[in-house]
Amino acid sequence: MDISSTLLAYSAPAWASFMAGAFLILTLSLSLYLVFDHLSTYKNPEEQMFLIGVILMVPCYSIESFASLVNPSISVDCGILRDCYESFAMYCFDVFVGGGEYVSIPRIN
Repeated sequence: MDISSTLLAYSAPAWASFMAGAFLILTLSLSLYLVFDHLSTYKNPEEQMFLIGVILMVPCYSIESFASLVNPSISVDCGILRDCYESFAMYCFDVFVGGGEYVSIPRIN
């Protein structure tokens, strides 16, 4: 049995797609509200720029999960894009909490 034929034949249940779509809309609306709230009070750009990068990880995960549920054949591609953004979000978190690589490297040594 070929895995690609299994993935092409798979169809998610309607209730799962509906629930995933509802939570996708919820996470998108809450995340975008939080991003626009940060942008409207953009008083400390050094911190808020990296916070927005971390906040946008939530809709990235929800979009990837919904797309993978609806169309399993693109799940690997979506996973690669998600992992790339996850590494960027981890960098943003490191810069926000630890001060970035220029501060972190001397601490390690």
